Amino acid sequence: MSRLISLKQKLAARENVLGTTVSSISWSGMIQKLALFPLDFLLFDLEHGTLSIESIEEMLRMCRLTDLPSIVRVPDSLPHLISKTLDMGADGVLIPRVESVEQVDIAVRAARYYPRGRKGCGGFSNLRAEDNGSVAEYNDNRMIFIQMESAEGLEALPSILNKHSGELAGVIIGPYDTSIMLGTPLDIESDVMTEYIRNVFACCNEHGVSCGSFVDHAGMFERYRSLGGNIFWTSSVLSLMLQGVDNLCKSFGEMNQ
Repeated sequence: MSRLISLKQKLAARENVLGTTVSSISWSGMIQKLALFPLDFLLFDLEHGTLSIESIEEMLRMCRLTDLPSIVRVPDSLPHLISKTLDMGADGVLIPRVESVEQVDIAVRAARYYPRGRKGCGGFSNLRAEDNGSVAEYNDNRMIFIQMESAEGLEALPSILNKHSGELAGVIIGPYDTSIMLGTPLDIESDVMTEYIRNVFACCNEHGVSCGSFVDHAGMFERYRSLGGNIFWTSSVLSLMLQGVDNLCKSFGEMNQ
């Protein structure tokens, strides 16, 4: 079984899944190394960081070759960004700052072929082996995630899930943007943030949709799991590298004491 199909099955069963972020490094050899670890997905960030649509093309191809599922956070819910990203080989997209049913309508139309959407057909890496040359299987195999980052997003979430729960692979909270929007800037463990997370997860669980959050490090897993999450989008490749350098320097310093 491919890792893409495994990821889809885990999400459908609301099992725990783990991924990390590529946001400012564009060397495809890194993907070969990351594919050796039991990650469920990599998320390429085109909203923040320094990557462009051109700079991720080779890395998306390497994800396909190494059987490592790829998700791209596009800058906005715009058809040309969503469709082009999938044409280049992404297995899914993450739509940021979702606050309306209309934003998800656009994403579904751009990501799905007729009759579920209006996506145009093209792209060197458009189809993958699991699609079996079938438009229907393509539609099933490309994942759409949405990101909750405001009170308006939470207010719209029940309507979004009532209409599109069958099209969504998961709902992911952006905790830092949310904390700013809720009036507790960068305090992601405030009472108001905890209640927000609990409400988003409860709504998703009621509709049978996987949910989770960005988390800075592994020490935060239990908090989000206890609140009802199962998607753990964790740190970034650059942050993990810097943590390794920090541990190295600390060990060296302790040796010299």
